[in-house]
This record gives sequence, C-alpha cells and structure tokens, in this order.
Amino acid sequence: MKLIDYTSGANPLGPSNKARNVMRSRLRQISEISTEGLNHLKSYIAKKEGVDEASILFGCGSTALLNAILELVAPKRILIPCPASQRHSAILSKYGLEPVKFSLKANENFDLTIEDFCNAMHGCDAAFVENPHTVSGTVISQEDIIKIADTADRLGINLFIDETYGQYTGMQSPVVHISNSAGTLIFRTFSTFFALGGLRIGYVIGPPGFISHIQGKFDPSWINSLAPLAAIASMKDKVYQRRTLLFIEGEKAYIRDKASHMKDIKCFVSPSNVMVLRIRKKCDDVQKWFERHKVLIHAFADEDGNTCIRFPVQKHRMNAYFVRILRRMMEA
Repeated sequence: MKLIDYTSGANPLGPSNKARNVMRSRLRQISEISTEGLNHLKSYIAKKEGVDEASILFGCGSTALLNAILELVAPKRILIPCPASQRHSAILSKYGLEPVKFSLKANENFDLTIEDFCNAMHGCDAAFVENPHTVSGTVISQEDIIKIADTADRLGINLFIDETYGQYTGMQSPVVHISNSAGTLIFRTFSTFFALGGLRIGYVIGPPGFISHIQGKFDPSWINSLAPLAAIASMKDKVYQRRTLLFIEGEKAYIRDKASHMKDIKCFVSPSNVMVLRIRKKCDDVQKWFERHKVLIHAFADEDGNTCIRFPVQKHRMNAYFVRILRRMMEA
C-alpha cells in the first residue's frame, strides 16, 4: 500500500472536466510558445475582480511567487499566525527570516484577534496572514483584512495575504482595496481548489506600482502554454465549483459525525475544506502511529499541550480509512 498524503489540500474531485477538455484540444499546439492564453486569463481575472490588469502578476505557483518576492523585499522580522503551515515554515527557514509568532488558540476556535495582531505588527518588517488559515481553516472577514492592510500601510511594512484555500469558502476578498494599498499583496493559486498543481500557475494581486517593481523577477515564458487555458476553463466551470463545495460539505459532516462518537476527540469544523481534530487523551507519537498505517498527517500541539491533527477533506474512501485508523488509535 502506498503512502496516503493527508497534508495536501488539493480538490479531491480532481480537475474540472472543462479544464481537461481544453488541454486535450490544445495538445497539438504544444510546440508553440504564446502569451495569448496568459493575456486572456489576466483580462478575465481583472474584469471579474474589478481591478486593473497592471495589478496582476503571474508566476509558476504561489509558492514560487512568495519565494521570489521575499528574496526581493528581504524583510528581517515577519509576523505570522501559528501554528504555521509546513510550507510557509520551510520558506521562512530557507531565507533565514525571524518569525514573530502570533498564537492562534484552540480554546478560541483558532480565530485571529484582529486588534492584537495589528498591535503585534509594530517592530516587524512584514506581516503574513493566510485567509483561510491553512492549518485551521478559519476565515478572516473582509472588513478585518482591510483593517490589517491599513495598519500595515500606516506602519510602512509589507503585508502578504495567502488565499490558497479561499475558493473553498466563497468568502469576499478585498482585492479592490488591496490594489490601492501601498505594499500589500494577495497570493492565489490554481493548485488547490482547481487541482492544477502539476501545471504550476499562480498569481498575485496588488498595487500597480508594487507589481511593476517586482515584475522584473518573473518571465512569462516560465509558465507552460496549457496552464492559463486550463485555469480560465476551471474558473468558468460553475457546475464543477458547486459540485466541489457540495462534496466538501458532505464529507465534513461525515467526519464530524464519526468524530462525535469517539471519546476524547473534539472536532473543529471550519468554513474551508480543512478540519482540526483535537485529541484530549495522552497518545504516544500520533504522527508515527499514522505513518505505520501508511498515512502522512500534519500534527501540532495546542496551547494546552493536546495533540491536534490538521485534516483536509479527501476522497470518501480515504476519509473513511482515516476514521478507522483514528478509532483504532483512540481505542488502543
């Protein structure tokens, strides 16, 4: 049995059929190099979001974009809510950045306290927020994100907002406000909700002046010609999006129901595709227990020392397998 990865948040339904079809139809043109598809995608996003095309910059995934921008901006101290995702922790470590940790507490449902976070931004060179939060799935309202962005502008620091899981929530994003900020960027990807991770395409939205400053770090030819075509087909496929959200809600209800029958398990259900299971019982190395059953998870400790498992919804058979392994562990 191969290792099952429960750390990925990619859409368990896979890519949109419309995205698959457009890639099949364009395979004969794979030898051609053209920016037509990317220009079409930029125009579509700009119109959809109500921002200028000069506010949008594409790259080979949101991780590649964040890496390049951190290298260019070179902050020293960066404020970040914790528990942080493994991906972002690795990026901060790579650049030797000093993370100023802002704790999200399980006893407060992992919600970000906006006033406290804004106060914590003093003395930092940059701040980073995920909306939804990658580990807990909690969401910050549009009004509160604007408060954080305005505070960053007043302090003269950069704010990076990662909306990797935003499509799973239907949340409103303050893109128009951010495009008029001084130094705030919104990061998005087609790898998670649209399940196009292998095509490596993402983008940032921000003020045109800031976008122009960082644009020289990116070459559009790095993005393969099929990626923008699949991306725009996915964005236009409303049936696929509704089907995904219905599936996610159904599986979240299934996991919550199963967890409710297990002693010493508390289930946190977020507006996103991510759930957190808190184990209120002393268990020996939870991570290794799951690894013995060929399951890769992201476990972390809450403020009281309880083990928590981040659980992004997967296919039903995988969710059912996870539940069985969890039950065996709790009964051991």
